[in-house]
Amino acid sequence: MLEQAKPVAGAGAMLSHPGLLMAGAAAFGMSTLFSALKPVLLTRLMEETSWGAASAGVVVAAPFLGIALSSLLFFFRPPQASLRCLAVLFGGSLVLLELLSAFLFTDQLLLLALQFVAGFCVGALMSATSRLVAVSDAPDQSFGFIDMSAVALMSVMVAGAGAAVAAAGVTGGYGFAAVVSLVYALAIASYRESPALLAHHDHMPEPLDISLRPVAVVTMGVLFVTCSGLGFAFMFSLAARLDLGYEEAGSRIGLLLLASALACQLGGWCSARFGPRYPLLAAFAACAVGWWMVVHAQSPTGFFLGLVPAVFALQFNFPILLALSGSLDAHGRWAGIAAPLITSGFAWAAIVSGQVVQSRGLEALPEVTALGMLLCAVLLWPATSVGTPAVNASS
Repeated sequence: MLEQAKPVAGAGAMLSHPGLLMAGAAAFGMSTLFSALKPVLLTRLMEETSWGAASAGVVVAAPFLGIALSSLLFFFRPPQASLRCLAVLFGGSLVLLELLSAFLFTDQLLLLALQFVAGFCVGALMSATSRLVAVSDAPDQSFGFIDMSAVALMSVMVAGAGAAVAAAGVTGGYGFAAVVSLVYALAIASYRESPALLAHHDHMPEPLDISLRPVAVVTMGVLFVTCSGLGFAFMFSLAARLDLGYEEAGSRIGLLLLASALACQLGGWCSARFGPRYPLLAAFAACAVGWWMVVHAQSPTGFFLGLVPAVFALQFNFPILLALSGSLDAHGRWAGIAAPLITSGFAWAAIVSGQVVQSRGLEALPEVTALGMLLCAVLLWPATSVGTPAVNASS
């Protein structure tokens, strides 16, 4: 039996829990903070230490690996504490870890460990908020709003991180991260679950149903984010081939990323109105076509025209994938598992793209992206079908 399109819930349903929307935006904003810091810290770490590009790249990717590992927390033994308690525990730890990173960054292994655990803390908060959003009213539109807010916040944080690093180097960058993390942690801690949402904590220790469908959903989500992000790491290299300078390319790409935040809300609306299958399928095709246009562009105009479907497809699909994960069980546990795993695709994208370019050149990027989108389309059918027998996994 196919998953049917759902009646569209009104904006009032989504806005009936503004505190949860703010908490979710803050948790996802923590993950985009890592994205905002990554490019500027990568360069600055090489300038202030003796590390090579590979070593610095592993350090800035470490938070995303920590985010991925946090999914195990909600798979084996999800915490039954309230979101406020989790915000104090993991949010407070995150602030401390970023402060330690600011002053101990010269020790590469120590910094790697600190940032890995920092990512774990962020992933735990993403999981906790995603589970609550999944069991609330209008999860599709809510995830769209949360992702849109996180993308918009990233645009601000990119500027803030750049200014902080320019003023105080790596120490300033991680100090900026500590301050922003504190603000986000306080925003999450300010939310108090309703009795209806609190009741879902009591069901968390029950065995988790494992079947083809949840595996397909999570695999498809990770694969999509990974393959759709292959070209991001080399956007400036591709722009340079068209004689676009860093300043011009950066400003135009920044504006495009900010505008793409609107696609998050559109994706949530389309998922609620038409169901996830066909909106996702259309975005898979748009992503593959967009990156082919970007890599093969012969002019700056063609380059930026290709970036529109490539970038918008990612933002469009993210809330759909999260809402689809939330539909896998009645208590939002799969959403808690899927959110950090899908987000970890940004780390895998950086790793895979480097290997692809090193072995086959920039021209191979759209080919690998297209292959990934084809595999996503294959997984889409079991991912959007229901009624598949399940087996129990001990929690």
